Amino acid sequence: MPCTIASLPATDAFPSCYSLEEGMQGAPPSPGPPPPEPTQSPAAETSAPPSPAPRTQHSSADNLVEDEEVFEEIRRLRLERGRLLQKIKALEQQQNSAAAALEELSSLRERLRDAEAERDHLQMALEELRGAQLSGGCDSEDTDDPDEMLDFPGAERLLSKRSRCTEAEASSAQAEPGCPAPSDSLEQLCAQVEELTAQNADLLLKVQMLEMFEKDDTDIQSSGPDFVPVAQYDSLRREFEELQEKYSRAQAAAEGSSIAEEETGSEEKPEEEAPGTEGQDKEEKVKSLEEQLAHAQAELEELREQVRLGVYSVEAAELTTGIHSEAQKGRADSDTLQLTKRVQELEAELASRKAEPNKGDADTIQQLKQRVEELEASLQEKEKERENSEIVQRLKKRVSELEAALEQSTGAGSEEAERLLVNSLRTRVAELEAELRESVPQEQLDEVRVTLGLQLEQLAHERAEAASRLNQALLELERVRPPPHNDEDEEDEEDDEEDRSEGSEQSIVSDRSLRLLPASRSLAAVQEELEVARQEAAQALDCLVAEREGRVQDALQLRDAVPLAKHQEVLSAVAQQLGQTEKELQTERALREHAQAEVTRLENKLQAAQQGMVSKEEHEKIKEELQQRLEESRSAAEAAQDALSEKETELKELRSQKALEQGLVSKEDHEAQRLSLQAEINTLTAHLADLTRKHEKTCTEVFQVQREALFNKSERQVAEAQLQTVQQQLADLQAQSTHIQQLHQDIQHSQGLIKEKDRKITELSKEVFRLKEALGALTPPLGLTTPSTPSSGIPGQQLALQNRVSALTQQLQDWERKHKAVVAIYRSHLLAAVQGRMDEEVQALLLQILRMSQKDTSH
Repeated sequence: MPCTIASLPATDAFPSCYSLEEGMQGAPPSPGPPPPEPTQSPAAETSAPPSPAPRTQHSSADNLVEDEEVFEEIRRLRLERGRLLQKIKALEQQQNSAAAALEELSSLRERLRDAEAERDHLQMALEELRGAQLSGGCDSEDTDDPDEMLDFPGAERLLSKRSRCTEAEASSAQAEPGCPAPSDSLEQLCAQVEELTAQNADLLLKVQMLEMFEKDDTDIQSSGPDFVPVAQYDSLRREFEELQEKYSRAQAAAEGSSIAEEETGSEEKPEEEAPGTEGQDKEEKVKSLEEQLAHAQAELEELREQVRLGVYSVEAAELTTGIHSEAQKGRADSDTLQLTKRVQELEAELASRKAEPNKGDADTIQQLKQRVEELEASLQEKEKERENSEIVQRLKKRVSELEAALEQSTGAGSEEAERLLVNSLRTRVAELEAELRESVPQEQLDEVRVTLGLQLEQLAHERAEAASRLNQALLELERVRPPPHNDEDEEDEEDDEEDRSEGSEQSIVSDRSLRLLPASRSLAAVQEELEVARQEAAQALDCLVAEREGRVQDALQLRDAVPLAKHQEVLSAVAQQLGQTEKELQTERALREHAQAEVTRLENKLQAAQQGMVSKEEHEKIKEELQQRLEESRSAAEAAQDALSEKETELKELRSQKALEQGLVSKEDHEAQRLSLQAEINTLTAHLADLTRKHEKTCTEVFQVQREALFNKSERQVAEAQLQTVQQQLADLQAQSTHIQQLHQDIQHSQGLIKEKDRKITELSKEVFRLKEALGALTPPLGLTTPSTPSSGIPGQQLALQNRVSALTQQLQDWERKHKAVVAIYRSHLLAAVQGRMDEEVQALLLQILRMSQKDTSH
C-alpha cells in the first residue's frame, strides 16, 4: 500500500502532514475538546482558530483517488508483464522448432553422405565388373575385334555389346557359345543407362543441396565442405549435357548402323563361295584393319588430351605466378616433367606400333586406356584447383572451341584447317607465355604500396606536428621580445620559409603518391621507385632538420633584446620545446631507418622471388621442345588419319565382299533385328524421360525444403530479436519494481515520522485551546476582584495571548497548505517513477528524507 509523505525544503524546520490511514478511516486528529462558550469580548471570539477537520477529509479523498490511479497503473503493468511472459514462451517454442529443423537438416546431410558413399561403392563394383567382362569376354576372335574397335573411353557406358556386335554377327552366322545373348545385352544396356541417369540425378541433387548450403551462410558457417563454387556447378552441368549428347550420339550410331546393314543387304548378289583359305586371309586382314583403326582412334584421343593438357599447363603456370608465386612453382615444374615423360612414352609406343602393328594390340590398347583415365583424373584435379578464376573459364571456352574445330577438321579431313588450328594454338601459347613473363605477383605490389603509403603518411603527419610546435615556440618568442624596425620583413621571410617548407613536404608526399600509383607495372620499376623515394625522404628530412636548427639559432640570437625575467621564462619554454623537437626528430630518424630496413627487406624478397622464377631461356627451351613434340604428334596424327581413311575404305570393300560371299544374314532377319533395336531405343528413351521427370520432381522438393529452411531461419532471427527486447523490458521492469519496493519501504518508514509530527501538532492545538480557556476563565474574576488596579495590564496580556493564538493558527494554516503542495508534488513524482521516469530533483528529495529520518532516529 503506497502511503503519502511530506518533504519540505531545508528552510522549513518542522514539516507537518496527516497520515493516509487516518484520512481513509475518516478520523482526523482531534485538536482537543470543544471550547465552552467564552465570556469574553467579541474580538476574542473572532480570534478563535477554526477546526481543521473538513480540510483533512478533503485531502484524504484526493489521496484515495490518487491511490486508486496508482493501483490501476500497477495492475496494468502486471498485465503487460503477463503478456510479455506469454510472448517469451511462444518464442522459446519457436526456437525449439528451429532446433528441430536444424537436426532434420543434419540428418538430411548424413543421408546425402551415405548416398554418395553408396554411389562410390557402386562405381567401384561397376569398374570391377567391367574388368571381369573385358577379361572373360567372348572366345571368338570375330566377336572380339569389333569390341576392341569401339572400345574407346566412355563408349562402354553408352553402347551395349548388342549394338557393337551387329556387324560381327552379320559377318559370322555361326558364333561360338561363349558370346552373350541379345537379352543379356539388352539388360546390360538398361542397367548402364539406369546407372548413368542415377549418377546424373545424384550429382544434380548434390549440386542443388550445396547451393542451398552456400546461400545459408549465416546459419551454417562451419559447413566448409558443403560449399560449392559456381564454376564447379557449371562444370557438373556441362558434364551432364555431355552425357546426354553421348546418349543421343549412341542412338544415332545405332540407327546409322541399321541403315547401312539394310543397304548392304539390299545389294546382295549371288556369287560363288571362295575357297576356305582365301576367306581366312580376308578375315585376318579385317581383324588387323580393325585393330589398326582402334589403335589410331586411341592415339587420336591421346593427342587431344595432350593438346588440352598443354593449354592447361600454360594456364596453371599463369595462375601460379599470379596467386601463389613461390608455393606452386615446384608443382608446375613436376607437372610439366610428367607431361613430357608421358609424351615421350606415347611417342615410343607409337613408333613400336608402326614397327610391329600386329603384336599385342589388346594389351597396349588397355594400357593406353588406363593412361588416358589417369590423365583425365589429373586434369579433373587441376580443373577443380583452377575453377575460381575467370581466366580458367575463358581458356576452357577456348579449349572447347579448339576441340570442336579439331573434331570437325579430323572428320572432314582438311589439312588446311588443322594447320590453322595449330597456328592458333601456337599464337595462344606465345600470348600466355608473354603474359607470364610480364606478370608480377599482385600481393607483393599491394603490400609494398600499402606499407610505403602508411609510412609516408605517418612521417608527413609527424613532420607537420613538429613544424606546428616549433612555429608556436617562435611566435611566443617573438611576442615576448620588443619589435625591431624590420619586424615585418622578418615575419614575411619566416612565413615564406614556412610556406616553402610545407610546400616542399606536400610536394614530396604528392610525388611519392604519384610514384607509388604505377607500382604494379614491373619489378624493376618498383625497385627504382623505392630507391628514389628513399633518397627523397632522406633529403627532405635533412632539409627540414637544417631549417628548424637555423630558425632556433636565429631565435636564440635575438634574446638580448628581451628583459631578463621574460628571457628566463621564454628560454625555459624554448628549451622544453627544443627537447620535444629533438625527441620527435629522433623518432623520425628511427622511422626512417625502419622504412629503409623495410625497403631492403622488400628488395631482398623481390630478388628471392626473381631467383625462384624460371628464367626466360629455360622457358624458351621447354617451349621449343614442346612445340617440336606437338608438331611430331600432329604429323603422326595426320599420317594415322590418312592411314585410317585408307583402311576404312578397304574395310568397307572387304565387308561388302564378305557379305556378298557369305550371305549369312537374310533381309527378314536384318529387319527383325532393326525393329528390336528400335524398340529398345524407344523403351530407353521413355525410361530416360521418366528419370528426368523424377529428377525435376526431386529438384522441386529440394527447393521447397530450402525455402522452408530459409523461412525458419528468418523466423528464428525475428524470434531471437523479440526475445532480446522482451528480456530487456523484463530487466527494466525488475529494476523499476525494486526501485518501487525501496520507495514503499521509505514511505512506510516516513509514515511513523509523520504520525509523530501529527501527534505534536495535536498537542500544540490542545495547548492553544487550554490557553484560550484559561484566558476566558481569568477575564471576569480579574474584573471583579481588582477593580482598583489599572486597566492597562490585563488588556496587554490578552492582546499578547490573542497574538500568540493568531500566530499559531496562521502557522497551522501555512503548514497545512505546504503539506498539500508537497503531497501533490510527491504523488506526481511517484506516478512518474512507476511509469519509469524519475528526475534528479526527486532523487535529491528522497535522499534528504532518508537523512532526516536517520537524524530523527539518532536523536
